[in-house]
Amino acid sequence: MNRILIALLVTCALTAAMVPRHRRDIHKDKVNEGTEPEEFCAPTTPCAWGIYNPTTKHIELNVTNTYCVCQQGELCLVAENDKTANAFIYQCQHRKH
Repeated sequence: MNRILIALLVTCALTAAMVPRHRRDIHKDKVNEGTEPEEFCAPTTPCAWGIYNPTTKHIELNVTNTYCVCQQGELCLVAENDKTANAFIYQCQHRKH
């Protein structure tokens, strides 16, 4: 009987551990006009990533940061090439006139 109870507790603990603690979605309170998060990306926070094929350098997947956006007057532009991740890292940069 004790073995069955222990097995049940272990199963429940493992099942609960598999559920992600934080979902990758925008909380309703963080949404402005239903489309954009209110928070702006910090200067060192990526606004997007472009995952590319290491041989051709063609971007195969664009990933946009859903937690922040660039401020008005800024563009999300390539700032760095992370060769270890095969990704272009985009950061908010001021528009050049």
